[in-house]
Amino acid sequence: MTQMQAAQKAMVKWLAHPSELGHPPVKIQCAGTFSLHGLQYYMFKYKKGLLGKWLLGVCGGYESGALDHCGHVFSQMEEYNEESAVEKATAMVEMIRAYWMKQAEQLSQGDA
Repeated sequence: MTQMQAAQKAMVKWLAHPSELGHPPVKIQCAGTFSLHGLQYYMFKYKKGLLGKWLLGVCGGYESGALDHCGHVFSQMEEYNEESAVEKATAMVEMIRAYWMKQAEQLSQGDA
């Protein structure tokens, strides 16, 4: 299995969760990659239904050669736009990182 295949599998699993789409997307394609904070990320465009619009998702936080991501799997279920995909995917990753950094900070303050 390649890293991209692992990322797509993780993205489909996340989308199929009952609190997200509740089912796998009917179509999904890798729409590109980018690096951030020394990690590799995969952007996906997917469709909820056959006639639906392409939507943007991101999966990653992969170290070189690894098949396990660091937990950055997300979609705001916004329409996919090739021109802004990297910018929007990067913003989603930064939002997830900020959330978990805040959680870690709160936990460390509680232990003090």
